Amino acid sequence: MWGCRLSAGSARPEPALVALGLGSNCAPEHHLLRALAALANDFAPLRLAAPVLGPDALHGGADYVNWVCSFVTDWPEAGLRRRLKALEQACSRQKGAAVTLDVDLLYFAGADGVVCHHQCLEPYWLGGLAQLLPEARPESKGADFSERWRAMQALGNVVLRPWQPWPAAT
Repeated sequence: MWGCRLSAGSARPEPALVALGLGSNCAPEHHLLRALAALANDFAPLRLAAPVLGPDALHGGADYVNWVCSFVTDWPEAGLRRRLKALEQACSRQKGAAVTLDVDLLYFAGADGVVCHHQCLEPYWLGGLAQLLPEARPESKGADFSERWRAMQALGNVVLRPWQPWPAAT
């Protein structure tokens, strides 16, 4: 329903490597898992980084759960962005202190080059990007995600905790 529609004889689009950042501070165990299921339906297989919990520095609300996933797709960037907005709306996305679901296109490397979200170097996204795309570079020159994450950790200002969407088995 949401992908590229090609007419007979059209060249197949070049696949793009994509990383998304999913965030929630309002029932994240419900909204994030629902979003991942929807994304897996459209873009399987998904690769998932370890989800992290961190403070809401912007609004002072509940802590955010942030989860990075990656996949390869032949969807164009614009179509993917529309799909992500529809996913947010399906979870009743609203701006403010309580966010049911925020989905950011963190990294899109396609035939036309690389597009990075302005927040991709924030600690809550960078750790996941370093796990999934360690050698990818947010800029044509400069350090890759893994090098940037190690440098950020060395500064000692990463305040994130692991998050589990369900209780650990005892």
